Amino acid sequence: MRRLFLTCVALCGLTASATAANVPVIADPALVSFEGGLRYWYSTGEASKDLYDSSGTLLLSRLTYDRLDAHSGEVFFNATHNPTGIFVKGLLGAGGITEGSLVDEDWRPNRVPYSNALLDQRGGDITYFTTDLGYYFWNTPAYRIGAFVGYNFWNERYHAFGCVQQATDPGICVPAIPANVGVISQDNDWHSLRLGLAGQTQLTERLSLSGDVAFLFTRLDGKDRHHLRPEINPQPEDGDGHGVQLEAVLNYKVTDLFNIGVGARYWRVASDGTAHFEKAPLHGFPQVEDWQAERYGMFVQASIKFN
Repeated sequence: MRRLFLTCVALCGLTASATAANVPVIADPALVSFEGGLRYWYSTGEASKDLYDSSGTLLLSRLTYDRLDAHSGEVFFNATHNPTGIFVKGLLGAGGITEGSLVDEDWRPNRVPYSNALLDQRGGDITYFTTDLGYYFWNTPAYRIGAFVGYNFWNERYHAFGCVQQATDPGICVPAIPANVGVISQDNDWHSLRLGLAGQTQLTERLSLSGDVAFLFTRLDGKDRHHLRPEINPQPEDGDGHGVQLEAVLNYKVTDLFNIGVGARYWRVASDGTAHFEKAPLHGFPQVEDWQAERYGMFVQASIKFN
């Protein structure tokens, strides 16, 4: 009987060992998830400013930059501390604004002729930088949602050449200015505080969708250069306002390490401020000015992800 009991115990032990060996070990989530990569962004945009008299009631001039096509490259990253849900993300990009046009309209006080001058924009630049710090307050295997605070810097430079009068004012661009002559340049820095939400969901084993929306409190620091008018070259400008930035990305996991994706992006800012003619060589008077700018387009990306 004793021999039979010991034999049963031995068999049970062997069975338990075999069963334990076949049970899969569930790994703990990675302490930190990190993704970094490269993007190409093709975008177009518009920008315009309205210039008023000192009281802000009489519209004097409007400059409208249109069809501002741009090509830019980016580096980007995002990192998440999984146990706490704290994340940080950012991007840095630069490129060229290769095409566009400028329409310069003027309504002069006590004068009938209306001016509508057309110029060609080329050789512009775009530079931008974003960094965000946030917390995923809803985090499940299927999706996660978080809030963040961040900073965005967005600079655009435009260069307008030539000038053709399209209306009736005989004193502006009559005769036409040749297309190889630089007439107007604009250099705008937008500094923005970002408050927003970020989210991600797993659509399939390999497909995921992520995006964010940010509300902006923005500050404009700009310079207007009329190259043929030294009395207002340069003319400082500034203002405060609001804006929004939206982004969505569809990612495909090629391997556990390598991802590719396609996305869309929309940016818009607007400000109320001042054109500082008193700081220009003319030493005139400050005038009320409104600025707005937007940019939107599609991008493709490739990234490496570590857990």
